[in-house]
Amino acid sequence: MRRGVSLLCLFRLWCLAVVGGLASATVALAAGPILQVTADGTSSVRPSWSPDGTHIAFQTSQDNAYKVYTMAADGSDRRLISQGAVDDRHPTWSPDGKLLALDSGTELKRDIVIVDLATGTRSQITNLAAFSSFPSWSPDGSRLAFYVYQKGTLDLWTINKDGTKPVQMTQGLASENKSQCTFACHMAAWSPDGSRLAYSDGDQTHVFTMRSDDGTDQVKVSVDDPTGRSHFPLYLGDGRLAYVTEHINPGQSWTDIWAVTPGSTVQPTALLQDVQVQGPFEFSPDGQELLFSSPRNGNFDIYVATLDAAGKDALKKLSSETDLSPALAAAGHPAGLSTSSQGASASTPAAVAAQPPGASAATTTSPAETGILPAGISPYVLALGGLAVVWALVEGVMIARRRTRRKGTGSDGR
Repeated sequence: MRRGVSLLCLFRLWCLAVVGGLASATVALAAGPILQVTADGTSSVRPSWSPDGTHIAFQTSQDNAYKVYTMAADGSDRRLISQGAVDDRHPTWSPDGKLLALDSGTELKRDIVIVDLATGTRSQITNLAAFSSFPSWSPDGSRLAFYVYQKGTLDLWTINKDGTKPVQMTQGLASENKSQCTFACHMAAWSPDGSRLAYSDGDQTHVFTMRSDDGTDQVKVSVDDPTGRSHFPLYLGDGRLAYVTEHINPGQSWTDIWAVTPGSTVQPTALLQDVQVQGPFEFSPDGQELLFSSPRNGNFDIYVATLDAAGKDALKKLSSETDLSPALAAAGHPAGLSTSSQGASASTPAAVAAQPPGASAATTTSPAETGILPAGISPYVLALGGLAVVWALVEGVMIARRRTRRKGTGSDGR
């Protein structure tokens, strides 16, 4: 009897050890410095961190338009925010995490919309008969900045979140007559105290700040770099202003991310250099991770990179050291396989880049196969399931034997 109990204890310990090993192997497969957190076979871009860093909002191409989703930071808990026949883009979280601001409309006219995440209620707060895009929240959540393209000119505006008090902050920021870029590429950034706005000039080569109440006191904060374009400003939690300098030369391109203290004569600090990904980027609220979209694995997908030594080194490589997030890997979704009920085929980076804004990638309804296993099943999930069955059988046999012994003992006693 004692020997049987000892063997059962050893078996249980062995099962626990195997479970731990399989769990560790599952995490290890998807624990690289750069994790892919979408795998739709479409175009998933413009990711935005929630204020607490636990969720990401983003847009995905569907039916010749874009829809906005939210998901957990590991790619799980995906939820559709855009409802109906809408084209929603450029989502950004309110400071309390309860609302999303985005722009919605057509290729000719767009407006700024606020979505209540709890109720799904949509509130349009602009009506300028223009192309309004790229909203960004003030730190106290009372106002939003956004860009307006109208009659060949791009300018930066602000407005109260209830749609009152629209203010034009710039006069001719970018003009088609000057051969400047009149398509906004990224949202303006509010300083932590809400007193200033950071933005790119009309040539997308310098970063400026200005007062957020009236647009005065415009100051250039980026360092001149004749070999690159500086834009995509973003304030960090410590008050510094980060911006991206992109270098694009024949046969060679790279990205640097700098941080500068506005009003200081101290030279910018290099946060990341020689990055093989173009912006824009977002730093997690704790400053430990970098969020971006990239076609590095075939389609535009969303990635999260750690900002430790391994992550910084991996960002210098075109497509190495990239793994699916644990949530997608455990679900058995290889890159390019849809995580929804609709399958999607992978597209080349050139094909994705050639599509006009809002165009969706080609899709197919045929399910993808993952080797000898059924689609969507992880081999580690199968191993854990098999071990659970064996464990249950052994425990069942032992319970049955104990009952038999008890009955036998009871019979002898009578």
